Amino acid sequence: MATSCSKICSVCAIQHKTKDAEYWCPECEQGLCPKCLNYHNALKSSSNHEVISVENYKQLPSSISSIQQHCSDHNRKFQMYCPQHENLCCSLCISSNHSNCVGLLSIEEVVATSTTSTLLDSIEQRLNGVMTNAETIINDRKQNLSLIQQQRNKFKREITQMRDKINQHLDLLENQSLMDLEDTENMIRRQVETAVTNITQDYKHVSELKIDMCSFRKYASNLQTFLGARILEVEIKKKEEYLQSLLDDGSLQQVFINFEVTENVSGIQFFQTFGSVSTDRRLPLVELKKKQISRPKF
Repeated sequence: MATSCSKICSVCAIQHKTKDAEYWCPECEQGLCPKCLNYHNALKSSSNHEVISVENYKQLPSSISSIQQHCSDHNRKFQMYCPQHENLCCSLCISSNHSNCVGLLSIEEVVATSTTSTLLDSIEQRLNGVMTNAETIINDRKQNLSLIQQQRNKFKREITQMRDKINQHLDLLENQSLMDLEDTENMIRRQVETAVTNITQDYKHVSELKIDMCSFRKYASNLQTFLGARILEVEIKKKEEYLQSLLDDGSLQQVFINFEVTENVSGIQFFQTFGSVSTDRRLPLVELKKKQISRPKF
């Protein structure tokens, strides 16, 4: 979610002055007051940095604003990107960990790819796909619950009619059958409601990710956009795999209640129950919609 922290001018702070920052430089990772911004823009080393207002910086999701643009191991600025390890590298990283890697790209090359709308459009389409599939599954599970209730009511009527035709001493057997039927329904309901609750939570999380993406798409630096997009891709993959797992593990199978009447029910002394309650699982009605979306290659 967007950050709400206040910022002070880092340059003034070095001079033991306290002044609110109105601008933020993601590459320097420093807040700047208007006066220090002029100095910052005048320096050759920082004149081409993408400076944003502090207000826009506060709109960035914390997962984006916290992205470091300097190597934490060597305290040097990232210069290259290793597609093989999917890591940013400083000059020391390259010599120590990536000397044998092929196809290292400059940050400028990677950023140029990430700034196109193709990558973010692809991610947004996948987010929409996850949300659509989650909605479909939730609706399907609710419809299955409704069907189960209708079936339970149908069998309840049959059991009651059967009970009316025989002696009063079968009350206990009737109640037991009804309890078995309701217990089975409750067991299925708990399973389905748990799935619906989990999917609903995932749906809310994906909605938050989509809001975050809109924020950093507008306000993040190019590097933050690239790294933020990769963070989102990891999260989306988890959601996609979770939804697919519901199909694979049978969680989305259609569940039906069966009730088989005990043979020779008229022979009252020879049966102990009205019938047995069981469930019948059938192929899911849900079909996850998948879109083949290409992502930029590095």
